[in-house]
Amino acid sequence: MESIRLTKTDFIQYLQCPKSLWLFKNEPTEYPQGEFSTFMQKLVREGYEVERYVQQFFDNAGDRNVNFQAEFRTGDGLYARVDALENMGDGTTALYEIKSSTSVKTDAKHNHIKDACFQKVCAERAGQQIDRVFLVHLNGDYVRNGAIDPGAMLAFADITEAVEEVESETSAEIDAALTFLASDQDMNGCSCIEKTRANHCDAFGIFNPEVPTPSIYSLPRLRANKIGDLRMKNVLGLDDVPDDFPLSENQRIVVDSFQEGEPKVSAQAIRKFLSELIFPLYFFDYETFSSAVPLLDGTSPHKHFPVQYSLHILDADGSLHHKEYLERQARLPDRLVERMQEDFGPTGSVVSWHASFEKTRNREMAERYPGNADFLNSLNDRMVDLEDVFKTDYVDAQFDGSTSIKKVLPVVCPHLDYKELEVQDGASAMEAWQRMINAAPDEAGKIAADLLKYCERDTFAMVEIYRFLIDLVR
Repeated sequence: MESIRLTKTDFIQYLQCPKSLWLFKNEPTEYPQGEFSTFMQKLVREGYEVERYVQQFFDNAGDRNVNFQAEFRTGDGLYARVDALENMGDGTTALYEIKSSTSVKTDAKHNHIKDACFQKVCAERAGQQIDRVFLVHLNGDYVRNGAIDPGAMLAFADITEAVEEVESETSAEIDAALTFLASDQDMNGCSCIEKTRANHCDAFGIFNPEVPTPSIYSLPRLRANKIGDLRMKNVLGLDDVPDDFPLSENQRIVVDSFQEGEPKVSAQAIRKFLSELIFPLYFFDYETFSSAVPLLDGTSPHKHFPVQYSLHILDADGSLHHKEYLERQARLPDRLVERMQEDFGPTGSVVSWHASFEKTRNREMAERYPGNADFLNSLNDRMVDLEDVFKTDYVDAQFDGSTSIKKVLPVVCPHLDYKELEVQDGASAMEAWQRMINAAPDEAGKIAADLLKYCERDTFAMVEIYRFLIDLVR
């Protein structure tokens, strides 16, 4: 029987959830093949783009013996395609692992040291000695000025010692993974049951069908130790959480909402929030663009800059007006800011959702455009966050542990959603904007219309949620 191939990506999946990888390899038709999201497509595309600049860097460096995408296989199933392998002048060999991040990451989901160590172990088991290991990432401080300068944009971190420190452990884990994949496994439970929801594998529902929705994993900021304590009490559903179990105030209110079958509402706090708003109300939202390799002069790796906004203006008499702007060229937001100054009046509350994002963009643009700094800073001074109401003052277990507008809207305003829109989230908007600026006129016009509809829906959703709150406490 042919052994199952184990790649670097497989190995990282094994470290996160062994059973998830086993199912993927042994019963692929049973594995939940989720959609390859727009965001993931963007990451893959940008990874290839960074690799091209690494190759350009070495090409520009003169006489260096570098082999890109060298492949290594072992008889027991290990497979590695190394990003770059260099035969050094002193007879030694260096392995380069290329990432599109701006730092060396060592968290559970993105452990670059483990990534590179797997490649080294595989290469050496296949007969290739590796003497040094480098992780190539982006320099977050690099600012584009004209053509991309690979030498300035790329950072080379020597991680040889860090890799050597985990090499024995990683080698043992690789052997364990190969043995595990070749063994018989049942479909009962996986190690993710002990973890927070953000760390659950894609096959969590298959291995843990007894977990209801919502569940203890829906509680906001519930740490793994509390999950373990609840599981010791055989508690998975919110209906079984004991009254005396130690939870934070925000967690307990979600439990109470579920157990009582209704939202937990502080009408007094909501009235106070609403009473402090100053008309006219400016319901405001940015869409931004960022990329690993800076697109424009003056931008840096993964740094956002606004390319679009939507603005619904609600007057005290109930009349509603809509303003919007979409930059249709590859351009920094100087014209966008000028247009904002035309659309915003000098007084009135600026209402956003998860306002820290808009505030950060305003601060960044105030630094970039000092002539507009007073205006942008004044928007931040006037800004309030509508999301805050749904963190403490209107809590519903139906939000499933989230206060994102796309979780709140269908619960409190079920007449309004995003389903019919071509663009339905920020990652899709980013990808669509990039397609638009490179498209032929007819296609660009269609994409522009889709982007405008999406951003308009975000701010109109805030208007409708505001109206819902007004009616609620009237």
